[in-house]
Amino acid sequence: MAGTQASSVLPVELIYHIIGYVLPVNRDEILPPSHTATKTLLALSTVCRATFPVATAHLWRHCLYIDSRPRLRLLLEGLRSRQARADVAKPSPHSLYLGPFTGEYLDLPTAQHVRDLFYEVRASLRRLVIDMPLRSLYPEDDTEGLRQTLREGFVTLTALEEFVTVRDELFLETVPASHRLADQEEEPAVWRLWAQLRRLALYNANVVHDSLLVHAAALPRLETIVLTRADGLSHGCLKSEFFQRGDPRRAVKVLLVNVADQQPPDLQRHRWATVDPRGLMRVIEYNVPTSFYGDEDPITLCQEWVKSAALKGTLWKWEGIEVEADPPATQGTDTL
Repeated sequence: MAGTQASSVLPVELIYHIIGYVLPVNRDEILPPSHTATKTLLALSTVCRATFPVATAHLWRHCLYIDSRPRLRLLLEGLRSRQARADVAKPSPHSLYLGPFTGEYLDLPTAQHVRDLFYEVRASLRRLVIDMPLRSLYPEDDTEGLRQTLREGFVTLTALEEFVTVRDELFLETVPASHRLADQEEEPAVWRLWAQLRRLALYNANVVHDSLLVHAAALPRLETIVLTRADGLSHGCLKSEFFQRGDPRRAVKVLLVNVADQQPPDLQRHRWATVDPRGLMRVIEYNVPTSFYGDEDPITLCQEWVKSAALKGTLWKWEGIEVEADPPATQGTDTL
């Protein structure tokens, strides 16, 4: 009754404006179910018809925090039921956190739900943060086709602009290396198929071995790459890798995330001034804070730090120690 009386006194537009103040100042944050804003929006969605549409729209845009299989199932059912109804606005999920697997292992029913969810949101989803144990099952042990199921879902997300994977490099290969023919290429990393991607964050990728920056350069809109505890950083020239295919006029930020004493000590920088004379690629070391005693597991510490920033929407603003090219006196004569 109170809600009905308020709506008859206040203009609906003003009510909508007030509801907007429920959200945090940072509108890029993905809010968990326990957050006060999420609880308030849920309550407002049940108050009256006037508050239902705007509260629901905010929930779809800011509060898709799926950390269990039951929540995933309920979200999928909700999407399907609303898509089937002609009397309600169709949801357009924009941002999503997805960590639905229980424990440290993948399971086929959850993988099927993930694939089906991605089919439903593929046209509208722009931001995705995942926390999935994709390395717990390798292609040679996948007797149920679970990895193929997941890959089928991920490849549909062609509207994505921001992507963060907390635990791996988006490990979705389906063919064991031992089964590939001598002249058969490896399956392309799924993120290479997302042409709208502007921001990419991967964990423990093998940068040079997988030609990561070569492939990243082929994505025309990519502007920020976050590499947490990456391998192979010292085995090749990062700028040469990127600019051999990328536009030499294009600016890009590469953030190397690790604890301070495990940052790469010997990046190959002697060609940087030649390859990138205008300094368009910024290579930045970001040191994850550690405690005074430094007894934390650096893997867990880095993963949780990145995950927290990704959910808050602050990851892409991180800055740190910019790595400079070697002085001219130490530069070699190599060229691209």
